[in-house]
Amino acid sequence: MSRPKRKHNIFTRITLIVVLCLFVLLMITMIATLGLTSLIAQYWKLDEDNVFLFGAIILGFSVVFGVALSFAYSAIIVKASRPYLEALQRVAEGDFSVQIEDPLVFSNFSIAKNFNYMTSQLKSVETLRENFVSDFSHEFKTPISSIFGFAKLLKDPNLTAEQRNEYLDVIIDESKRLVDLSESVLMLNRLDSGAEIEKEKYLLDEQLRQCVLMFEQQCEEKNITLTVDLEPIEIKSNYKLVSQVIVNILSNAVKFTQEGGAIEVSCKTVGLNAVLSVSDNGCGMDEETKSNIFNKFFQGDKSHTTPGNGLGLSIVKKIVDLLGGQIYVESKPGAGSTFTVVLLKGV
Repeated sequence: MSRPKRKHNIFTRITLIVVLCLFVLLMITMIATLGLTSLIAQYWKLDEDNVFLFGAIILGFSVVFGVALSFAYSAIIVKASRPYLEALQRVAEGDFSVQIEDPLVFSNFSIAKNFNYMTSQLKSVETLRENFVSDFSHEFKTPISSIFGFAKLLKDPNLTAEQRNEYLDVIIDESKRLVDLSESVLMLNRLDSGAEIEKEKYLLDEQLRQCVLMFEQQCEEKNITLTVDLEPIEIKSNYKLVSQVIVNILSNAVKFTQEGGAIEVSCKTVGLNAVLSVSDNGCGMDEETKSNIFNKFFQGDKSHTTPGNGLGLSIVKKIVDLLGGQIYVESKPGAGSTFTVVLLKGV
């Protein structure tokens, strides 16, 4: 749902309308009072004895007529406001599905449009929260169940040394998976906290080179050809966060590139931006996977045989957004993937 245009003067307009209506009521009361005064003056001769009575009658009429108009005006405003008040009450009770329409009185103020946008956003956030809790519980439960099962098996005194070591390796791997999951969730929470990001000047090409070295051994084990083309670039950014982005993208490239494959890493200057890209000739992604890869806990490998918790690219997207950058993905099934990150040089 697209966000409605913001009405900067909506409260001023409503106030002017209310004040104008009150002024109109006052004028109607005055006109009615003058009309009654003229009518009485035609049939009632004023003298010193009845002038006060005449004034009291006119004053009483003005008060009664003005109060009646005020009640009628208040009733119209209250009736027009009731849908908003009832909708706000439902939202306060946690119902974010409520949608309203503007009554005729407020039809030109787009109040309902803005309210409906707010509730749709709240509903989206609530859905994300529920999905996050559900996905996190599932991801957390799986390694715990595995650790529990193999720990019970280790109590068997008849196990061979080879079996015992195999079960211990599984427990170690699942424990590491839990640690990685916890660290990823904590990272997301820190990024969502809105804390100020400290920036410093450094060489992006040197940072990329160091990150690539971290995966040199894994590439050798899979016989992956790693090509690097790095243009010297100085940027002003957060070193640790950018490293997190690079490491996550490189990790995925190595993970999804088959033995004997190739990975290309490059960075260059484009205008005021630093553009870094990581390309591989791995399995690639279909359109559905591409559209969901930045969602929390989403994993393109439906069988879950590939290690990971589905949070890495969510963290990457969050970091890039916080740094004021952009990230793009180009991929086709069987033709590999290219991740391009655009960051402001800031120098």
